[in-house]
Amino acid sequence: MSIFRKHEILAYIETRRLDGSLAVKDFMKDLEEKMSGRIEALLEDTDAKEDLLSQMESLILAGDPLFMILEEDAFPSRYIAGTLEELLEENGAALLLESENRLDFQVHMIREKDASIMTEVMKKKKPFTLSILGLGDVGGTLLMGLRLLGRDILKEIRIFDLDEKKRRRYYLEINEVSDGTALPPVTEAGIEEIFDTDVLVFTVSVYIPPVGTSLTDVRLVQFEKNRRILLDYARKAEEAGFKGYYFIVSDPVDLLCMNLMDEGKIPDHRIRGFGLGVMEARARFIAKEKGVFSEALRTFGPHGKGLIVINSTENYDPKLSEELTHLTERENFRVRETGFKPYIAPALSSGAISILKALNEEEHLSTWYNGRVFMGSRNTLKESFTFPGKVSLPALRPLLRETEELLTTLYDGRES
Repeated sequence: MSIFRKHEILAYIETRRLDGSLAVKDFMKDLEEKMSGRIEALLEDTDAKEDLLSQMESLILAGDPLFMILEEDAFPSRYIAGTLEELLEENGAALLLESENRLDFQVHMIREKDASIMTEVMKKKKPFTLSILGLGDVGGTLLMGLRLLGRDILKEIRIFDLDEKKRRRYYLEINEVSDGTALPPVTEAGIEEIFDTDVLVFTVSVYIPPVGTSLTDVRLVQFEKNRRILLDYARKAEEAGFKGYYFIVSDPVDLLCMNLMDEGKIPDHRIRGFGLGVMEARARFIAKEKGVFSEALRTFGPHGKGLIVINSTENYDPKLSEELTHLTERENFRVRETGFKPYIAPALSSGAISILKALNEEEHLSTWYNGRVFMGSRNTLKESFTFPGKVSLPALRPLLRETEELLTTLYDGRES
């Protein structure tokens, strides 16, 4: 396991920049004096420089992972960097945009405290044990999807709800869903057993606005009550020794993730929000209804106000993208106009499908910490490391920044 300091990897890049084998900008002049001094001192030490170059080249050639210890607090932990900007720890919107300063190798960014447990971290593999907290409409539907689609990814699904009859009902019925092959077994769990798991999926919702509500964004009113329950469960989980992922499906996904990191003191790499999957599914459906669908359609941001829909990353149309964004944000209400609460598509598109893709190390839609806010986008979760799906669309930058500002304002303006 090879772990480097920031100045060592930057010294390697600077050497390759100077000899013309790596096309990146001249970054040395923009560094703080302390960092540039450390790099220059290393490059002036011939023996140390040759040892570094030899070690780096050997690892890159062998395809072995490189690790760099982060020096800034405001950067996502356990992140896979592939650009100069990421190694310089530039966060926020830039993490989702293609860069001209792309590297020909990847670096796993870690915090100092992670250095001693990296071997253990990289060994974590499927199948996983997964626990669901809350068996309401979303939780119950999510459970169905996980049982049917979770083959080879999940070895057991544990379920908990304060309503013991509901818990028993789902234990009986879902285990009776079968095609004759081995599907993940569903197990009833008490509060003592539910935390003995790899993944905690939080689907509890104390308040769901009734059909016919006139609220502009029904998700925001849920934050205060849901966050308190989530924090209580997280406290119990940590006391029980839980070390796995917190997957948040309850609304508002993005703010709950932020609060779990902020007040719950859970490391950001252990937190994922699952709300964007249904927003992209809705955007794709609406685009098909209008006859303007493109496979290059993309979505970014929260499950609700602040969403960004891009009609196509290849043929971007700002006006059409704005229209699709508006229609997608309000699709929740189009379902409510039928007299029913919309929970099937969220439970399956944001929940079961996206969660299983995440655990299977496939690109999926989820919310992760970008150093400023929890931002939804396509990304891959590789052995607890985040690898974002990047797009080459400069027009996206101001939209992402606007969403960041909105999420920050909403979170900072919450009740204390």
